[in-house]
Amino acid sequence: MSNIVFRSATLALGAMATVLFSGAASAETLRIGGTGVALGSISVLADAFEAQHPGSEIEVLPSLGSGGGIKAVIAQAIDLGLSSRPLKDKEAAAGAKARPYAQTAMVFATSVGNDTSTITTEDIAEIYSGEASQWPNGTPIRLVMRPPSEGDIKVIRSLSQEIDQAVDAAFERASAVVALNDQENAETLESLEGSFGLMAVGQIKAENRQLKALKLVRSEATDMSDVPEDEFLKTLYLVSSDAASPLAAAFQTFIYSEEAQAILSSYDFKPAN
Repeated sequence: MSNIVFRSATLALGAMATVLFSGAASAETLRIGGTGVALGSISVLADAFEAQHPGSEIEVLPSLGSGGGIKAVIAQAIDLGLSSRPLKDKEAAAGAKARPYAQTAMVFATSVGNDTSTITTEDIAEIYSGEASQWPNGTPIRLVMRPPSEGDIKVIRSLSQEIDQAVDAAFERASAVVALNDQENAETLESLEGSFGLMAVGQIKAENRQLKALKLVRSEATDMSDVPEDEFLKTLYLVSSDAASPLAAAFQTFIYSEEAQAILSSYDFKPAN
């Protein structure tokens, strides 16, 4: 694991510290933060809400991650949190409440100059294992990983036993690049020619990321019969507490309105069941 290149650790920790030690949000300004997957679309919803409620102000913070957003809500450092996972028992016991509000598909993405349009499960295993090091046009494959405990890595591992083993091999390679949050993941995939990594479709569209989504083809040689369909969807949760301000309550109501859900749909987020 010591060979992994971690990126922007100081920036990620600094954003978390800023939230936790800045005190509770004011009544006039709603502060919201958490998983980076949701930030672009929530910013669009915030603009729509502010246009309808003159004088209100919503501040969408840089990526805190799901756990960071939940922790900040519990500490009353922010009004609302955004999470890509359900609450843990200890988080619910501490007063956090979570309700799903949207889902978006997960895809393997690459830089826009890549001629490749499809990827098979066999290709994925070969890329993560290091057996495949170039795209068909000769461009080096630049693999972008997430931390081992990240939910995206768990999704990749679930695709097949071969891919699960290949992910282990990827973490051992000195060339492995690990992006600590969703925005860093997107920026790295954009900036590296021949990049390859997992992304949420909704994030690509909401943040206008210059990335190319690859169509996943299930090869007959790879058994994916045990993989649930929802493994390829990321569910987003709105996290709150009893201490939420009236403005936070109003914004929560707006997020579940037909208008807001239509906005989310335009960015490839669909209502959560």
